[in-house]
Amino acid sequence: MISCEQALKLIEENNPSPKEEEAWISAALGLVCAEDVRAPLDLPLYDNSAMDGFVLRSEDTRTATAEKPVLLSIRGVVKAGDDGRVRLDEGKTYRIMTGAPIIKGGDAVLEKEKAFIQDNCLVMTAPAQKGRNIRYQAEEVKKSELALPKGSVITPGTIGFLATMGMNRVTVYKKPAISLITTGSELTAPGGLLRPGKIYDSNTAMIQAALEEMRIRPFFVRRFHDVPKTIQKVMRFALKESDIVILMGGVSVGDYDFVKGLLEEEGVKTIFWKVSQKPGKPLYFGRKENRLVFGFPGNPASVFTCFYEYVYPAIRRFMGYQNPCLFSSRLKLKGSLKPDPEKVLFIKSKIENGEDKGVLPLRHQKSHMISSLCQADSFVVVQNSETVLEEGEKVLVHALPFASEGVL
Repeated sequence: MISCEQALKLIEENNPSPKEEEAWISAALGLVCAEDVRAPLDLPLYDNSAMDGFVLRSEDTRTATAEKPVLLSIRGVVKAGDDGRVRLDEGKTYRIMTGAPIIKGGDAVLEKEKAFIQDNCLVMTAPAQKGRNIRYQAEEVKKSELALPKGSVITPGTIGFLATMGMNRVTVYKKPAISLITTGSELTAPGGLLRPGKIYDSNTAMIQAALEEMRIRPFFVRRFHDVPKTIQKVMRFALKESDIVILMGGVSVGDYDFVKGLLEEEGVKTIFWKVSQKPGKPLYFGRKENRLVFGFPGNPASVFTCFYEYVYPAIRRFMGYQNPCLFSSRLKLKGSLKPDPEKVLFIKSKIENGEDKGVLPLRHQKSHMISSLCQADSFVVVQNSETVLEEGEKVLVHALPFASEGVL
C-alpha cells in the first residue's frame, strides 16, 4: 500500500505526453492551446472611432473659444463598414459612427453628446485634442507578435479574440478517448425494475456527468455482471481503442473482485494497487503502452473521490493543462474532525462564504453513502494523525471544479 502523494507521483510519471490536433474554434472551449499563436493582422486593423460623433481636424479647432467659436461644415456620414476613402478637408467635419474608419485628414472625434449643431455646422467652443476618441491601428496587437501563448486555456473570451483576428481554427491538445466499464451482478440501470438483492447503478451516470462537465463524452460506456470472460473481452476492446480506461467495481479483495487479474492477462502493467486513504483504499492504476487504466472500488463515495483526486488531474494533464489538480487552499474548519492514524481522509464538505468564511464537513461520510454529494463542493484533506482537528483550525481544502465562483 502506498501514500496518496506516491500515487499522484506515479500517475504523473506515467501520463503520456499530450497529443495535438487542429480544432474549429467553436469546438475548442476548455481545450489548451498547443502552440504559440501569432497575430495574422493588426488589432485594431485600422484607425477607427471610439464614439458616435464628429470626425475633425484638431488643427481647425486650435483657436476655438466660447466667445469666438469655430464652425465646421458637416459634409456627410462615415459609417462602420465604410472603406474610409473620403478625405477631410480644412474647415469640414463628418458625422461618424462607433467603429467607423477615421478618414484621411481626421485626427480627433468629438462625441455626439457634446456636439452643438447650427445651420448644418458643428460649433466648436474649445479646441479638440489630437487623438481624442480614436482607436489607433495596432494599439492592442501588432501583426506577427505573440497573441496567445502555448498552454493558454481556451475560454469564451479566447474564442472571441481568435475570431477577431479572423481565425476559425486553432491547434490544441486532444481530449483523451475514455471508456467507462462498470461491473457488478447486483447492479440495475436507473429506471429499470429493481429485483430483490439488486441496487441501482449510480456510478456510471455520476462519472459520465463528471466527464461531461469536462466537455468529454466517453467513447465507450458499458455495464456488466461479474462474468470474467465477458468483462475480459470488453477490456480488450477498450484497451485497444481508448487512451484512458476507467473500471468501477471488482478491484477489492472479494471472491468476485477479479478485475486486476484480468487486466494483467491483457498485458496491463500494475503500477499500484491500494492507497492509504479513505474512501477509495483499493484504488488500482496500471498502464499498457500509452494507455492508462484506473480501477475503482464500487462504493459511490470511493468512485467520486478517486475520480476527482486522481483521474481528473490525469485527464487534464493529458489535455495539456499546466495546473491539472483540484485547486487547493486552507480554510477555517467549521466543526471538528477526528483523523485516522493510518489513512488520509477525504471528507466531503461544503465551503461557506460570507463574513465567517470556512468549510463545513457534511454528514453521511461512509463510502457507500451518496446523499452528501448533492451538497459537496470540496474535500477537506485530513492527514493521518492522532490529533483531533478542532473548530477554527485552518485545514487543507480541495475545491471541486463545480464549486461556486470565488469560494476560495
